[in-house]
Amino acid sequence: MIYPNIRVPIPDMGGYTFSRGDVSYVYVYVGERKPNEAHPKSKCIGRIEKNVSGENELMPNTFYYDLMGLPQPELAVMEGCGRKPWHPKPRPLAERPVDSEIAMGYGLVISLLSAELNLISCLNEAFGEKNGRRILSLAAYLCERPHYSMSGLDEFIGKNLSGAEFDMKFGRREAGQLFVDITPEQQGAFYSLWNKAHPSGREIFYDVTSFSTYSGQIMSAHYGYNRDHEDLPQINQGLFCDRETALPLFMCSYDGALNDRTNFNSALKRAKEHGVGQTQGKKRISIVTDGGFSPKNTDWSHLLGYDVIIGVSCDYLKDVREAYIKWTEHLTEKDRENTWECGDSLYISSSVPFSFGGLEGELMMYRDLSLEVDKRAQFTRCQKVKLEELLSTPKAPKTGFDKWAESFKPYFKVTKSAGRKGFVFEKDAEATTRALALCGKVTLFVKRRYCKLSEQEVMNVYRSKGSVEDCFDTTKNGLSDKRLHVHGDKQVDGKLFVMFVALILRRAIHTRLDEYLKTKGMSDETAIRELENVKFCKSKEGWCLKDSITKIQRELFQHLNLRMRDDAELQEAMFKPRIRRGRKSKINPQNEGVIEQVLEDTI
Repeated sequence: MIYPNIRVPIPDMGGYTFSRGDVSYVYVYVGERKPNEAHPKSKCIGRIEKNVSGENELMPNTFYYDLMGLPQPELAVMEGCGRKPWHPKPRPLAERPVDSEIAMGYGLVISLLSAELNLISCLNEAFGEKNGRRILSLAAYLCERPHYSMSGLDEFIGKNLSGAEFDMKFGRREAGQLFVDITPEQQGAFYSLWNKAHPSGREIFYDVTSFSTYSGQIMSAHYGYNRDHEDLPQINQGLFCDRETALPLFMCSYDGALNDRTNFNSALKRAKEHGVGQTQGKKRISIVTDGGFSPKNTDWSHLLGYDVIIGVSCDYLKDVREAYIKWTEHLTEKDRENTWECGDSLYISSSVPFSFGGLEGELMMYRDLSLEVDKRAQFTRCQKVKLEELLSTPKAPKTGFDKWAESFKPYFKVTKSAGRKGFVFEKDAEATTRALALCGKVTLFVKRRYCKLSEQEVMNVYRSKGSVEDCFDTTKNGLSDKRLHVHGDKQVDGKLFVMFVALILRRAIHTRLDEYLKTKGMSDETAIRELENVKFCKSKEGWCLKDSITKIQRELFQHLNLRMRDDAELQEAMFKPRIRRGRKSKINPQNEGVIEQVLEDTI
C-alpha cells in the first residue's frame, strides 16, 4: 500500500530508480548478493513526486516504514497497489439512491433457471448457502460471455444480479479465495446431489478436452497431446453428458500428460461413484465414445455392466480394417441402392458379429457416399502430386532412401535401380484398391443386451454425441479463452468446477432457445445481451421497469418457459399469436403487461 498524502525525503540507501511511463519508483537493495546474481534483491519503497519547488520527494509505501523501522501512519489515506478499480463497489439495493438502475432480466433468468434445475439447492447443500450463492453468481458471470479475468465481477453482480437474491459484495479477491476453498469433498457431494436430481437417460456421452496454461505453478499441467496444437503444458478435462437433456453430468480433471484411453477407466469409476449412469430398474445405460478411445489391446472389461457404442478406427485396428475391406469387396450396385439418410449424409451399412476388448457385440460398418466421393477425389489429387514429384526428381537421395521411398505409399512402389536416376517406380495397384475401399468409412462397435437397435438407429445415437462436443466448444470459447488464468492446483480444480456450473446454465439456456435463435440468426451471447437490457430503475415508490420490454425480450422469456411465480406463471396462452389476414402473426397486445407485472412483483 502507498500513502498519497505523505511526502518524505528520498533516502540514500543504495538502489536505483525505475520508470514506467511518466511515473518513477525508487528501489533499494535488501539482503546480500548471491554468487550467481549481478545485484542483491531489491524492494520498491515508494513513488517519486515533485513538490511545489520542483524538487523530488518520495511518496512512501508500507515497505518504506518497515525498512526504516518507523510506525505505520494511522490517519493517512492508503491507496491500493497496482491499477485503481475503474468502477465502485456495488451498494445494496436499499441504499441506492433514486434513479439507480439494475439490469434485472438476465439475473432473473439465472435465479429462476437455477431453482427450476435444483442447481441452487444442490450448491447450497454441498457448499453452504453463502458459498453456494457465490458459486452461482460467479458461474453466471462466466456464463454471460468469455471473461479473461475476475476484475469486473463485483460490478457485474451489482448491476445484473442484485434483484435476484444476490445482494452481496463479491469481487475478484473473494473469487480467487473461493477457488481455493472449493474442496474435492464438496465437489463430490455436489455431483452426487446433481445426478440424483437429474438421472441420466439411456445414453451418456464421454469425451475429453484440454486447457493450456502459461503458469509454471500448476503441478498437474504437463505436455501431452494438445487438441489446440499449442506447445504449452495443459490440463485434461473429461466430461460426461446426457443425450436427452444435453446437460453435463460429471467433470473430472487430470494430468495433461495422461493418455485419454488410459484414464478412461478411472474417469468412469469416479463418475459411477457419484451416480452417473446408475441402472434404474430394467433400464440399461449406454456409454457412447468416439474412436479416440479404441486402440488395439484395450481391455474394456470395466464396461461389462453397460451397453456401449464405440467408434473404432480402421487406421489402427487391423481386424476392423480387414472386416471393412472384406465387406466392400462384395458390395454390388443393388446394395448401393439401399441407402438411407442421417442428417446431411447418405449411408449404406452392414454389420457382423465382432469381439472387441473382451466384449462380444457387433461391428457396424457404414459407407458415407457423399464423403466417399470427396475422399476419392482427394486421393486422386494426392496421387497426381506424388507422380509429378517422382517425374521431376533427377536422382534418388544417397542417404535415407528407404524413408524417401516410404513417403510415396500407398500410391507408388519405389525401388532402387542401377539406372541414371537410381530408382524406378510403379503404381501400387493393391494398396490403391485398399485405400479406395476405405474411402467414406465409418465403423462402430456396439454391445447391447436387452434391446436391438438397427444400424440406422445406432448411427443416429452416435451422431448426436455432438452435444458433448458442443459442451466443450461452449466451455473453451464461450466461457474462457482456452486458457486457465490461475496459479496452483487448488485454484485449477476450483475454477474448472465453477466453469462446470456455468456450463450447466449456458447449456440449459441454449437448449431452450435453440430453435428460436436459429430462426432469428442470433447467438446465445446475443440473447443474454437482450435479457440484460431488461432494466429496472428506482423511483420514490420503489423499483419498477424502466422501459416496456421489447418483442424479442418477450419472446425470449416465452421460449425459456420459466416458472416465474406460483401465482403468476407464464402460460403459453398468454402469448398466443393473433392471426391477421395478410400479415404475420403478432403477440397479442392484451398480454403485454403480464410479464412486466411479473418482473416488477419478483423484484
